[in-house]
Amino acid sequence: METWLKKIPLVLESENVKQIKKGYSSDIKYIIDEKFLIRIFKNESERRRREEFNTIKQLGNYSEYVPKAITYQMEEDFSYMVLSYFAGEDGESALSSLTKNAQYDAGFRAGNELYKLHQYKDPNVNLDWYSHKKEKTKRYFQELEQLKIDKKLKTLCLDYFIKNESLMKRRPTTFQHDDFHPANIIIENGKFAGIIDFQRMDWGDPIHDLHKLGFFSSPISIPFTQGIVDGYHLHTKLSTDFWELYTLYSVIHLVSSLVWGTKRGMQEKMMMYAMNVLKDHDNFTRIIPRWYQT
Repeated sequence: METWLKKIPLVLESENVKQIKKGYSSDIKYIIDEKFLIRIFKNESERRRREEFNTIKQLGNYSEYVPKAITYQMEEDFSYMVLSYFAGEDGESALSSLTKNAQYDAGFRAGNELYKLHQYKDPNVNLDWYSHKKEKTKRYFQELEQLKIDKKLKTLCLDYFIKNESLMKRRPTTFQHDDFHPANIIIENGKFAGIIDFQRMDWGDPIHDLHKLGFFSSPISIPFTQGIVDGYHLHTKLSTDFWELYTLYSVIHLVSSLVWGTKRGMQEKMMMYAMNVLKDHDNFTRIIPRWYQT
């Protein structure tokens, strides 16, 4: 790693280099002089990561609350990108110390900025969202079937998906952050300060970007999560159509999370989150979750 760092001019010219170890990303991350963030990764993902960098650059036209894309470089045995660094704490750590009103305000701002990012429609992306998401979800259900999980839960999720999958037809294709939750929201001086970590970015239905609210956001802060929904709908009507799609995507995420968690030895943790979602939706007999109506 030290050999790699010596190949990065910004590091050689810096006064302070601090590594970040939090998170699930395989990237090696460093904060440089509290101004820049360097993400280092293997060249095997270079094409995907270059798309990520270029997308972040484009997103700067829609919101000032995303990092500035400064440099992308491919070396012989690694690649790296340099982004501007947002000072502060991630929401997972910071929200509990804020008042309920401050939590709501932070969520409102975050939701509104996410809506702005969803205005980015790359003209080079041609995707049939319904076919793409349906096929991907079918594979998750096949893997779910192999897991040692209550048969009733499997049946509940599959029946709901089959009954409601048509909601995904004719949905718009826009930018998706695809990992939008408190750990990727920056709070500084008690206020929303930015959205980070675009490594999982994708393209598809923008409403899908809110599918983790019941999993990772509401257990940390209900006011913050309510604020996200309201901020996202500042200039649009909060309708039944939104909640129907949100609930469908919550079901899909519940399934994919159990599959993902089992592969990584985290099934028990993911099941705990899944049970919270089931409770919030009364086993998917209600589309507006309890956390929003609290």
